[in-house]
Amino acid sequence: MRYIPYGKDLERVPNIVVGGGGNDATVLELSQRPENATPAELKADTSLEIVLNYLRSPQRAAYAGAAEAVSSGRYDIDGLLSLWAVLNPEAALKRAELLAAVAACASFDRWSGEGAAKIACALRGLATLDSSPVKTGLDETEDDLKRTAHLYQEMLPLLPQLLDDVNEFESYWRDEYRRVEAGRSLFAEGTATVKEMAEVDLAVFTLSEEVHNIALYEQTNMSRVVLLLPEQRYRARYRYETWVELASHRPPPRIDLRPFAALLESFEGSPGEWIADDVSSAIPQLQQHGGDGESSITPGLFVRLLAQHLRDNAADEALLWSPYAADDAGVEETPSD
Repeated sequence: MRYIPYGKDLERVPNIVVGGGGNDATVLELSQRPENATPAELKADTSLEIVLNYLRSPQRAAYAGAAEAVSSGRYDIDGLLSLWAVLNPEAALKRAELLAAVAACASFDRWSGEGAAKIACALRGLATLDSSPVKTGLDETEDDLKRTAHLYQEMLPLLPQLLDDVNEFESYWRDEYRRVEAGRSLFAEGTATVKEMAEVDLAVFTLSEEVHNIALYEQTNMSRVVLLLPEQRYRARYRYETWVELASHRPPPRIDLRPFAALLESFEGSPGEWIADDVSSAIPQLQQHGGDGESSITPGLFVRLLAQHLRDNAADEALLWSPYAADDAGVEETPSD
């Protein structure tokens, strides 16, 4: 098995695709994204866990068929771990627990232990920090597939060392991991708080400052999130878990927040405009754009209005979206890593 970048060369070789859709030569798709073709018995919450199920399966050879290559059309950490696991099955199975923890941390911002968090932060740093030699090559092209190929080709050889000794890569994880620690400390001290409204699957965070998502999501399993920030600045969003097909549980469908944004406009007395992303995007958010970001709406009213919108529209098919019934043409994705 070898890695071939997604594109025309891959179309000529029987292949396995992880973390997304394949092409006419794909014999096996291992993905949890909407409208995937992953065999039901292999499904899991992350692509990496799906790959591990494939590697453990007694039908592994039958699933792979004549596949000679593995690829992915989009770069993210889950995809990187999945590619590496397909290419290095024995090593991956030995590190299965750590790989699964890193995939959950990177994909869903779930606290999965210090080691996994540091590895996820290091992988993000290697791909994004100007000090990284991996990042240098990205500046040479704006073509998405070429950028994806560059990242996989540069990151795959680094992954074993990173998994075995994350401290060797401290310069790439230090700053982000400190933000994770700082956020966790705010909750431990009570400076940051969360109130859960389970009947509408909503977590309401009251924050004195911006907090890293890993620290936020350690506090709740709710899939809908509201951030109440200083100076009456608010954000609402759906977590990434609601965009993919989970095997562990099924969150309630998303409810389009664009009508809610229009409702907020009728209450808003400050400059700016309330805008909600398309409900089918990977992590749709609602927030105020323009002006100074400070709303005239009080925190209590904002939360009450949002909760009412979620209650009133829980059965309105015109506003609901779920990855389990998604149409490929209606799915919009943005980078998550």
